Amino acid sequence: ADGGGPLPTAGGRPLPANAAPLHADDVLVTVGAAGALFIVATALLEPGDEIVVVRPNYATNLETPRAIGADLRILDLRPEDGWATDPDALAALLTPRTRLVSITNPHNPTGAVLDEAALRRIVDIVEAHPVARLLVDETYREMAYGGALPPAATRSRRGIGVSGMSKSYGLPGIRAGWLTTRDPDLMTTFLAAKEQIHITGSLIDEAIAARALERRAELLPGILDGIADELATTRAWLAGGPRVAWVEPPRGEKGRA
Repeated sequence: ADGGGPLPTAGGRPLPANAAPLHADDVLVTVGAAGALFIVATALLEPGDEIVVVRPNYATNLETPRAIGADLRILDLRPEDGWATDPDALAALLTPRTRLVSITNPHNPTGAVLDEAALRRIVDIVEAHPVARLLVDETYREMAYGGALPPAATRSRRGIGVSGMSKSYGLPGIRAGWLTTRDPDLMTTFLAAKEQIHITGSLIDEAIAARALERRAELLPGILDGIADELATTRAWLAGGPRVAWVEPPRGEKGRA
C-alpha cells in the first residue's frame, strides 16, 4: 500500500504519500508524533472519561490521559504471552464510559506485532462500541521486521494512526509527525486542537521531512538492512550465554496487521 506523490496535509506543508488509500484530507502534520498523541488525547478525553490502554507503553500514551483526569483501564502485557495484545482481554476492559482504546503496533517497547486476525478483532470491538475510537501509535510501522504494515486509519473510520520521522528515519530533532483519520468531522476537531496547541510547525522541519520522504525508496532499504544486522548481532549475543531472556520480535509479512 505504498506509493504516491506529494501529499498536501491539513495545516502543514505537503509530505509525500506512503500510505494509499489515505488522501490529503486524512493526514494532519504535527510537531512530532508526541504532538499528535497530545492532540488526540486532549481533543477526545475529558475528566472522568475512560481510556483502555496497554502497558508497557510510551509514556505520553499513559501520562497525558492521566493528567487530563481520564480514568485509565490498563491491559498489562506479559512476556510469557509474547507481549501479545489479547483482543478479548482488551474487550473486557471497555465500559460505556470508554472514549478511547489505545494500543501500539508494532508494540513499543517490545516489538510485538499484532497479526491480521487480532487487529481485525480489535477494530470490530471498537466499532461495536457506541462512541469509542481506536488510537494506534504506529511510530515504528516502517521499521517492522519483515515489512511495513498498513496504516491503522485504513482499517476503520474509528481508527486513528500516529507516526513521525523520529524512529524509522532517524530524524527526531526536526520534530515532524502526523496523525491520520478518515473521519472528516474528527479531522476538523484535530485541526482545531492543533491550532490551539501550537498553531503550526516549523516550515524548515517539515521541508526536511518532505525531502526525506521523497527519498523513502532510497533511504529505507539501508535502514532496514541495518536493523537486520543489529537483530542478528543481538540474537548471537543472547545465544552465547544465559545473560537475559527475551521474546524475539516476530518476522511479519508485508501487508499484515
